[in-house]
Amino acid sequence: MAISTARAGAGFIHSPLVQVGALLAVASVLGSFSSLRIRHAGEWLPSIPDTIGSWTATDTPIPADTLALLGSPQALAREYNTLFNEPVRISVISAGSFISYHDPTVCVSTNGFLLTSVKTFPIDGPGSGTVRAMIFKKDDPTYGVVRMLMYYWQQARDGSTATEAVMGSYRDIGSRFKTGYGDVVKGQQICLIRIYAPIGPDDHDGAQTQRNVDEIAKAVYRAMKTGGASES
Repeated sequence: MAISTARAGAGFIHSPLVQVGALLAVASVLGSFSSLRIRHAGEWLPSIPDTIGSWTATDTPIPADTLALLGSPQALAREYNTLFNEPVRISVISAGSFISYHDPTVCVSTNGFLLTSVKTFPIDGPGSGTVRAMIFKKDDPTYGVVRMLMYYWQQARDGSTATEAVMGSYRDIGSRFKTGYGDVVKGQQICLIRIYAPIGPDDHDGAQTQRNVDEIAKAVYRAMKTGGASES
């Protein structure tokens, strides 16, 4: 009887261990799958026009230390300008890891800017992708009040967009799950786009700056949508 009881006890101990081992094996497989899908999501970096109307682009590479903080994704950055010296900057970052998703409201605020206005709207007319437009402001000891207009969106290779403030913190588990759904479950290839410009002191209501940013944003959105479809 004693031997029988010992064997029963051994079986009782062994069974949960087998279950745990099986769960760890499944988790390992799922983790590898997720990593591959996330890596796949960051393999698309679209072509962006060198000229847009009267605007001409100059490459302004993102610093290596900044890219390292974002998981070393593929990226490009440019400044568009005209003869009137009204610069508009753009950065396009591939979503190759969870930490690539840094929301502008988090990043910009670390440089002393405060978000003062926000609005979402379709960038290219009814039925087009939605962007988030934001105005930031800070008091600079040298230049006084500095204002900046920024458009932000995430664009998938199929042309769909999102503007939610996902991954404001890479420690946000809820945001990680929401972000991962597009990358891992749906297998989308996604880029994060920021287009921004300073609002000059003579542009009191920001109307001219908005026209400038709007023109660049429309062209980039169209180029990515067309390129994403043709490169698939």
